[in-house]
Amino acid sequence: MAKKRKRTVGSVKVELVTKSREAALSAIRTFNDPQVQFKSETFIVLMVIAWTYLLHAYYRSKGIEYRYFQQGPKRRKFDTTKHGAFKFWELERCLDEKRSPIDKDTANNLRFLIGLRHEIEHQMTRSLDAWLSGRYQACALNYNHYVKRRASASSGARS
Repeated sequence: MAKKRKRTVGSVKVELVTKSREAALSAIRTFNDPQVQFKSETFIVLMVIAWTYLLHAYYRSKGIEYRYFQQGPKRRKFDTTKHGAFKFWELERCLDEKRSPIDKDTANNLRFLIGLRHEIEHQMTRSLDAWLSGRYQACALNYNHYVKRRASASSGARS
């Protein structure tokens, strides 16, 4: 009889953080590429993904359920997509969680970018790059702060 391979919590956390960092690096590379004209839109979408994965890794490490579910009398029934995949919290829900590790100012910056992402999703945007580059820089610096803080907490070092 074949043994079932167990997925450990650590491997999912590592994968989430790895993907989070890659999304953030891709966002920054794209924004800094002088030949790309679709900078703001790409940056915002990729940074929302980066932050979402980073917070999923945090909640997983703390044992906080970050999937949507309905509590039945005995068990949870997890919400799924029409294709059967679990529905995980989006970034805004992660920020709204009372146990979120994100400070108020960083969360407000992210909520602003989430609002822009919604606009991007529903209509064409025009030249956001120059007007909002400070917000993007704050988002990237805040992300770096939380990634470093997470790494030092994982290794047992003080931040």
